[in-house]
Amino acid sequence: MIAAQVQAPLEAEVLEVQEPEIGPHEVLIEVKNAGICGTDLHIWHGSYALAKYPVVLGHEFSGVVAAVGREVKGFQVGERVTADPNLPCYSCIFCQRRQFNQCLNLEVLGVTRQGAFSRYVAAPESAVYPIGDLSFAEAALLEPLACVVWGLKQVQLQAGDTMLIFGAGPMGILMMQAVLRAGAASVVMVDKEAWRLNLARQLGATMTFAADALTPDVVHDLAPYGFDVVADATGVPKVIEQAFTYLRPGGKLWVFGVTSEGARVPFAPYEVFRKDLHIIGSFALNKTFYEAINLVHGGAIKLAPVISHILPLREFWQGLKVAEHDPARMKVQFAVDAT
Repeated sequence: MIAAQVQAPLEAEVLEVQEPEIGPHEVLIEVKNAGICGTDLHIWHGSYALAKYPVVLGHEFSGVVAAVGREVKGFQVGERVTADPNLPCYSCIFCQRRQFNQCLNLEVLGVTRQGAFSRYVAAPESAVYPIGDLSFAEAALLEPLACVVWGLKQVQLQAGDTMLIFGAGPMGILMMQAVLRAGAASVVMVDKEAWRLNLARQLGATMTFAADALTPDVVHDLAPYGFDVVADATGVPKVIEQAFTYLRPGGKLWVFGVTSEGARVPFAPYEVFRKDLHIIGSFALNKTFYEAINLVHGGAIKLAPVISHILPLREFWQGLKVAEHDPARMKVQFAVDAT
């Protein structure tokens, strides 16, 4: 079968590999759509510590059940599905505390084991979810949305909260929609690209600002004492550093964007102490696929507007280039079965 495999940082090949064999409790999925995530770009550049090379990338995907193991009871061949790529051991101390995303033995499709930039991918039955009538392109965005849902659980957004989000890319747009449905009174979006801010307004943003237009005077007019929640969806250290200045006393900084492993951000500990600030990280997801699926099926979240490019998998390098550098990109996906 065809697969896009990263042999080592900045070394990749689209090649024929052996179809994965499935165990008695596993499901073989014929991949239809698979999205490029910022994590994939970090793995490509060698700046994601969890990655194991060589690896077939791809952890945001959807497809059709092609085969099931002999002990699988919940799925049948032909069913339309997606899967949680995070595969915990269920036995370490963090799994026992239901912190599955912090599992000491965590395996991740597309990071530590073969992912979905391939014709087929194998996943445990416990990680597979039906997608109903969602398009395959939309269903490949359920994993990013599940990450947002997990972050919301961590942040514990309160009804009536005001929020500032840096980054109106795919994750920022999904975050914005989710926090509005969770009860935020207002959501202000900041980005460098005017067309992204226009999309944010179309999907419900209260106000939008170009990155260089968010001056102290503007912020004071919007939120005289600061925002209840400030979220970074860029992964840019400088943005995270500046985010502290926009928080009200008792406010929450949501660190959501993925920085390089070695990135460092200076901050004033006294300010965190004096203002009762909360710094909240949210890594990946933690059994939040059902909530994500329910949000989409219930009409609360629109996924299709977030997809900008769909390329055949054989154009893997072009897809990476678009995802990293094209100013007109949002979510870039591969149609795996396209020629």
